[in-house]
Amino acid sequence: MTNFYKKLDISAFDAISKAQKIVNGPMLFQATFSLIEHGVLKALDESPKGLTLEQLKQQTDLSEYALGVLLDMGASGEIVTVSDEGVYTLSKIGFFLINDEMTKINMDFIKYICYEGADKLDASLVQRKPCGLAVFNKDWQTIYPYLDKLPGKAKEAWFNWDHLYSQTAFKDAITKLNELYKPKTIYDVGGNTGKFAIACCNQIDDVKVTILDLPSQIKMAKENIHAHNLDNQIDFQAVDILNQDPNLPHDADIWWMSQFLDCFAPEHVLHILSNISKAMKDDAKVCILEPIADRQKFEASAYSINAGSLYFTCMANGYSRFFSTKMLTELVTKAGFKVENIIDGLGISNSLFILSK
Repeated sequence: MTNFYKKLDISAFDAISKAQKIVNGPMLFQATFSLIEHGVLKALDESPKGLTLEQLKQQTDLSEYALGVLLDMGASGEIVTVSDEGVYTLSKIGFFLINDEMTKINMDFIKYICYEGADKLDASLVQRKPCGLAVFNKDWQTIYPYLDKLPGKAKEAWFNWDHLYSQTAFKDAITKLNELYKPKTIYDVGGNTGKFAIACCNQIDDVKVTILDLPSQIKMAKENIHAHNLDNQIDFQAVDILNQDPNLPHDADIWWMSQFLDCFAPEHVLHILSNISKAMKDDAKVCILEPIADRQKFEASAYSINAGSLYFTCMANGYSRFFSTKMLTELVTKAGFKVENIIDGLGISNSLFILSK
């Protein structure tokens, strides 16, 4: 495990400089979004020798004033560089902002899901509820039953973000499951839109998958499954996993949860795992796929995961988070499981915890 934050060796001058960047960070984010939204960074990307303010005015829909203030901030954020003659060029940072899929998905998620609601982070921490969620609907208690009711751009941003971190790990994780256990029956707990179930059926011959999820989620999953002609291999069971007796089925070789348990408070996780333990066969396995900050190879990945935990606080439910290794291990142990194996480095940032009774 890696601790990127054990100590910070930095001069006082660098420290106060970084403090200013934190304080003004929201302005840089919004300026960057506008530079992308109005095609300024794209125009610079397509002009390696650079463009003047007048040339950018001709190629975008922004005024000279708007371009001036945005590019000044962009230069401060090292997104663009500017010569003494006033020629702007795209930096490597700017290049990745518009060309790297992960970065684009993360930016849209922050903009359309988190940004406005993040103003209520402090209230969410104090009240232990997602106060920021009111930007979508003041009556929603958590985001999950209403994902299909999010506004268009927000809905797209949420699912792109969710799928980015889970789906990139699916192929390798399924390969491992097939090598180790050759499962015939898999329960996908919290199956979301059915992406994992579809991937399983494409990789494992004759496997049967049952998606266990809320009715609203099953509706979306059914549409996806039907579109992939997998109705004969994938079944559904509407389940509220937090019920005292959720009436779980019993036959699976693998109980799969991908970025599912991080949607719940620790007491809920214990309840869910205990119910699964009661329902599962003695020789079945529980497989938990999660991005774990202290199991990352790169600090930027840990940084993004820690930021993601704050999304749960102010937008999703007010009480859950991404786990550390210690937190997840303690929870599964309390629920009566032992960790047989942890496989790291799956997809962008995921680890697979394999449990047995």
